[in-house]
Amino acid sequence: NGGEVDYYECLLRMIDEDGRIVDAGSFVPAIEQLGFIRLIDRYVLETAIEQIATGLDVCLGINVSGLTATDSAWLRMVTALLKDKPETARRLLIEITETEALHDIEESVRFVGTLRGLGCRVALDDFGAGFTSLRQLQALAVDTVKIDGSFVRNLTQSPENQIFLRHLVGLANGLGLQTVAECVETAEEAAILRREGIGFLQGYYFGPPMLQKPWLAAVRARRLRRTGTEV
Repeated sequence: NGGEVDYYECLLRMIDEDGRIVDAGSFVPAIEQLGFIRLIDRYVLETAIEQIATGLDVCLGINVSGLTATDSAWLRMVTALLKDKPETARRLLIEITETEALHDIEESVRFVGTLRGLGCRVALDDFGAGFTSLRQLQALAVDTVKIDGSFVRNLTQSPENQIFLRHLVGLANGLGLQTVAECVETAEEAAILRREGIGFLQGYYFGPPMLQKPWLAAVRARRLRRTGTEV
C-alpha cells in the first residue's frame, strides 16, 4: 500500500507462428493433457532460481500446477536446488491454487511445510473460490492469501463483493497472513481495497504483464540512486 513491490509474479507466455503472444490459459490445459506440465513447472522453477541467483535484490513468485503440488519428486528437486541456499529460498514465493490445495489437503500441508522449511514463502492463490475452512487454512500454514479476482471485479458496484471481501480479509488478518488482491483495474477498486486493509494489490491498474523483466529496470534504478552510476 506504500507503493513498494513485494515480489514479481512470473507468468508463462508463448509466441505463436504469427508472432502473437499467447497467455498460459490458452495452452497450459493442452500441456496438462499431454502429461508435460511437471516439465514446465520444473523449467519455471529453475528459471526463477537462476534469476534470483544472479545476485539481484528481487523476489519472484511462480505458480505450480495441482499435479506438481502433490508430486514428491518435484519436492525432492526443489530441496536439491535450494538446500543450504536460504538467501535464494527466501526470495522465492510459490503459489498454489485454493481449489487444488483442498483437493488433497494432507498432501498440500506436506507440500507447504517442505517449502517453508527450505525458507520459501507460499501463497494460496484464488482465495475465496474454494471456500477453505478456518481449520484447513490453519493446517495449510501458508504465508500469503491472494483474494480471487472474481471478488475484485465490479467491486465498486457490488456491495455483496465488498461484504465477502471484508470477511476474507478479516479471516486472513486473524491468522496473521499477508493479503494480496488480484485483478485490480481501477483507482476506485484500489481505494476500496486499501480501505478494507488489503496488504498488497496486483493488476492492470499497476501494469500489464510484459515480456521484459521489470525487476532488472527496478534494480538498475535503485543502484543508480544509491551510487550515481548506471549498472
